[in-house]
Amino acid sequence: MNVFAEYLKKKWITENPGMLDITRQDQKFRIFLETVPLLTVGGNVFVCESERLARLLVTDMMFMPAQLENRLSARWLYGFQKDVFEPGNDPFRNEWDQLLALDPFVAIKTTGRNNFKSFGPEEELFPFSFISLSTLIRSVNDFVASSMSMIIMDDTDMHPFAELLRLTYDQLRAEQKVVVQALSGVHDSGLVLPLILVTGVISPVEYAKGLISLKICNESLMPEILLDVVRALDYLACLEQRIDAVRPATAVIPEGENDTVEFKSTLRWDIRAGKTNASVERASLKTIAAFLNSAGGTLLIGVRDDGTIEGIESDKFVNEDKFLLHLWSLIRSWLGREVSPYIRTLTEKVDDKTVCLVRCRQSNRPVFLRQPGNEEAFYIRVGPSSNAMEISEALKYIADHFPAG
Repeated sequence: MNVFAEYLKKKWITENPGMLDITRQDQKFRIFLETVPLLTVGGNVFVCESERLARLLVTDMMFMPAQLENRLSARWLYGFQKDVFEPGNDPFRNEWDQLLALDPFVAIKTTGRNNFKSFGPEEELFPFSFISLSTLIRSVNDFVASSMSMIIMDDTDMHPFAELLRLTYDQLRAEQKVVVQALSGVHDSGLVLPLILVTGVISPVEYAKGLISLKICNESLMPEILLDVVRALDYLACLEQRIDAVRPATAVIPEGENDTVEFKSTLRWDIRAGKTNASVERASLKTIAAFLNSAGGTLLIGVRDDGTIEGIESDKFVNEDKFLLHLWSLIRSWLGREVSPYIRTLTEKVDDKTVCLVRCRQSNRPVFLRQPGNEEAFYIRVGPSSNAMEISEALKYIADHFPAG
């Protein structure tokens, strides 16, 4: 059984929810029940970086608490994230092969065989089911087409669709993974449907229609399914307060370099020497490592220090794909494959030249730069620069910032 479904069976009754209160401390919001910190079922304190999320959690527990017991809601999503994910466990990754084997959309994309449990021509809901499933299959195809152009695929024996699902899932934020697992557990909806819902490929109504068309849920449950989805997406929306909106290079460059933005003219090409240079590559990689070890940030490759555009064309790759393949090869070799979920890359045309944006989120564990031929180093952001730390300083920083690591 899905681990989230098992988690919902735990006893969690909040007495006197009207006594809940929110306090702010060190830029974080804590929830108290009278004078005592509120705890999840796993004994973790409710501490949020987003005030919107804190308010959502409190109102969630105040509004018909009995009806929300053992049903998908913000407090269960938050609790599951704190109790299961933050300690470093991801149940879906532990049962990944089984999820792929049981998902009907994986079967049709990897084998061409349709094992959908759908309505037959003699059944009343057949027209509804046929149209809904046709729409979903088209959406899955659109997901594949759009994702293939954004995600760098590894060399693997896995079917490309199965590998694409893995890479897409791995690049989700922890709270998005929680929502995927929650919807899968509550609705028995497998992997593909909740994944493409969370990534915005399908709408909540399309998701609900899919469950009914596949005979996973009865049509009478449509209101409950939609309410679950609304609560789950509301949870994600309230967490977005602490995540910077994606902005184009043309909006970032005029602000100049700062603690979360840095420019590099090239990735590998030494403009003065007129040749490739590993030290130039190291400059970009140490910036990425520093962002991952700090509060995140954006590296723009192809932008000079003064904000004018050099363009990644100066790196003399055959095309953008070759550029990105080389960049990701450096990231995985020098920083480790485990950092991939915290990094997004995209290219953008500015003044008829190409700029690469490397968007980094804060990692949940320390990241070290391991360049062949150089000593291992630990970097953090200090103002508009990336600074290496001495061993003693790094150990203290890691203990303070990565308690789970």
